Amino acid sequence: MWFYNYSVAQLEKIAEDKLREFDSERLTIPKGIDVYDFIETCLDVPYEWKNLTPNQSILGVTAFNDGYWWVWDGGEGELPKKHPVTKGTILIDNSLVSPGAVKGRENFTVIHEAFHQILHQKVFNQRALRERSFSRAQDISARIGKVKPNLTGMDITEWQANAATAAFLMPRQAVIFAFRETMKIPSHKSLPIKWSLAVDLRVEEMADMFNVSYTAMKYRLFDLGLVEGGMVEDGSILF
Repeated sequence: MWFYNYSVAQLEKIAEDKLREFDSERLTIPKGIDVYDFIETCLDVPYEWKNLTPNQSILGVTAFNDGYWWVWDGGEGELPKKHPVTKGTILIDNSLVSPGAVKGRENFTVIHEAFHQILHQKVFNQRALRERSFSRAQDISARIGKVKPNLTGMDITEWQANAATAAFLMPRQAVIFAFRETMKIPSHKSLPIKWSLAVDLRVEEMADMFNVSYTAMKYRLFDLGLVEGGMVEDGSILF
């Protein structure tokens, strides 16, 4: 599979350029976001909510060509049906907008799919990929920015979309500002600081500022070098 070999710095620049086009204040000021407004304003592609799988194993789908996706929108026990989609369509799983769903998880999935549109149009076109013209947003929790050996092309494009999404929803300068303000860290004190229970208790507060999940914000703090400590392979924290 062919793909662009974007660096973290390049992905961050692409994300910030898009944010500058959409709402430049968010580059430096913590703000909420309407992710569907971003699609309408900057991408102008259709989006829909469907039951993409019977078990929520896939939360988002981007169509790079005209085609269809199987959906489970019937009653219990009914078979899936073909749902036609046009090129550019973004499908979001209904579970992300159901009562009690985490808004930050929905936001990350939607922007993840949007960045597949921005980054990977040529990767998934019919000529480049005859047998697969969809990009799937798996429900994965791999640390953003961490590249493991022997990644497949699909793994790499998923990581690229994740990294760009993190930079878009949690812009570097805005997060640094919010982190210092929330943690009462004066400007003369250098970063990173050690991860602690005190930091952990503030992550949810910061996540709410940016309309993201606790997990996404935690990883972003580590990736930006604002905190350091005992994060282990499964993403948990050792104090």
